This record gives sequence, C-alpha cells and structure tokens, in this order.
Amino acid sequence: MITLYDLVFKDDRRPSPFCWRTKFALKHKGLTWRDEPMGFTEKHKIAFAQSQTVPVIHDDTKVVKDSWAIARHLDEAHPDKPLFKSEMALSYAHFVNGWVDTAVHVALFPILVGDLYDRVRSVDRAYFQESRGKRLGTTDFATFQKSARDKGLPAFRNVLEPARRVLREQKFLAGEHPAYPDYCLAGAFLWAHVVSPLALLEPDDPVQAWRERMFDLYDGMGRKAKAA
Repeated sequence: MITLYDLVFKDDRRPSPFCWRTKFALKHKGLTWRDEPMGFTEKHKIAFAQSQTVPVIHDDTKVVKDSWAIARHLDEAHPDKPLFKSEMALSYAHFVNGWVDTAVHVALFPILVGDLYDRVRSVDRAYFQESRGKRLGTTDFATFQKSARDKGLPAFRNVLEPARRVLREQKFLAGEHPAYPDYCLAGAFLWAHVVSPLALLEPDDPVQAWRERMFDLYDGMGRKAKAA
C-alpha cells in the first residue's frame, strides 16, 4: 500500500497543489493509497525522507519526495496507464510543471494568502505567519490580499493565456484525455478552491470549462474536496 503524506489545514482541508498533482497521478494509474495528514509544524513525520515539504510517498520499500519525482517514480514502478507515453510527452509535462510552479503559483499566491492564513490550523498559524511574512514583507495578510486582488486577478488570468489558447481547441492540455500537464494546473485551482471562495475565472473562459472537467475526473475527486 502506498502512503501519501499530505498537507492538512483546519477542518481537514487539503490545499497543497503539489499533493493534488500526486493524487491525480495515482488516480490516473488506478493506484490506491493511504493518506497521512500533516501540518506545517509536523515536519518530523517526513524526516525519514530527508524532506521539509510534501508530497512524500512511501511505496512499498521506496521513499520518494517531490511531486515531479513521484510522477516519474510511479511510471517506472507501475508501468500500466503511463503518465508519460513518450519522450515528447515527458518533456511537455516537464515544461508545464515548471510553468505552473514559476508563473501560475506566483500569480495566485498573493490573491490567496489571506484566505490561506484564515484556514491554517491554529497550531500552525505562527509558522505560517513567520514564513509567509518574511516572503511578503508583512504579516497583515488580509490587507495584502485585498490590495493584490485589485490588480492581481487580471494578472493571474493573463498568466493563463498559454493554457487558454490550447483549451480553445482541445478538451485537455494533453489532448483528448487528461495527463500530467493537466494535473499540474488542476492542482493550482484546487489550492484556491479549498481555501478561497474567490471566483478566479470568467464563466465563458475556456480554462473555466476545463477546470470543471478536471474537478469531475475520477468520480469527482476534486469536486468532493472540502471547499471554502
């Protein structure tokens, strides 16, 4: 049985976009797993993996950290229903993975940070306040978020233009069927969905239609997530 170490907020919310990538990858391959929830202040739970962040999986005797490394491992250890069907598919997924990390998340975090802080577990609030306060230069997350939304929501939508151009012509970033590029971007939207009621997209945006398809995948796994 695979064990997945997953970030938990209060009320058992599971916001980590990187853990969502891994959950989609596991579902894609038809694999089952056991969740091991952990908060920001429970890093001792993943010390065995020499990791400070989730996801971490324990797959039989193999320990793997980092969502990209986990995806690669899953295809090597469980070759049925591959996440990457070719070298080209692997390269495309790697590109999208990096784009989401360095552009989508960067645009999304400032407009979510206040909602994230409101929903973190009480035992983890001091950690979140200190670590994110250093990153932003303030611990007044509510005011920072309000200011960021005034200009940041259109900027976030503009960041999605590469995906929008693809999704005007096909159902998923990977083509007719979803694959790891879709799971990378879907993780970002589930990060927001779990912590914030903010409407990120216009109703007629092709990315919004794709988002709904992604939330419906695998018996509605994303839609069943506890949302804000």
